[in-house]
Amino acid sequence: MSILGKIEEIKLRVRPLVLASAILAASVAGLSTAAKAQDERSGLAAPIEGTWILNIHRVTQGFTFSALQSFTAGGVTVATGTVDRNPPPPISPLYGSWRRIEDNSYAATICFFIFDSAGNALGMIKTNETFRLTDDNHVTGTGEAFLCDINGDNCVGVNLPITITGKRLIAQSA
Repeated sequence: MSILGKIEEIKLRVRPLVLASAILAASVAGLSTAAKAQDERSGLAAPIEGTWILNIHRVTQGFTFSALQSFTAGGVTVATGTVDRNPPPPISPLYGSWRRIEDNSYAATICFFIFDSAGNALGMIKTNETFRLTDDNHVTGTGEAFLCDINGDNCVGVNLPITITGKRLIAQSA
């Protein structure tokens, strides 16, 4: 057999091994990339993300009510409370932003509009909140409310400090 014939024979024997090796390498790289992406996603997820059932205590008023507050990836928070429908004046939905300030501690600012009886916006209530996770499923916190113009500017304190305790709302199957 000529040298060229031997080279062709070796190529035929080696080609399946090279192909199998390439497929194996690509598979391992794909698994590694998928695992790394999943680790990065879970590393980016903040422990406060999710919905919390909260007890909000208005310290100076001696009044406590329940609320739901959600923290989404990307820093958005929304909330509703058991007293949203019955305090004069009427209020809008509550929207805000949150960020991590240190391990297991988070700052949030949540806002809502207050209206007169004709439905005209009178101003905005802005509440700055600080939360601390005491474990994976429980949180404590404090807050202070400010009355602002409808653009969220020219804010003044209204002496309505709050304390917060809560538990995570855990999804369950049917």
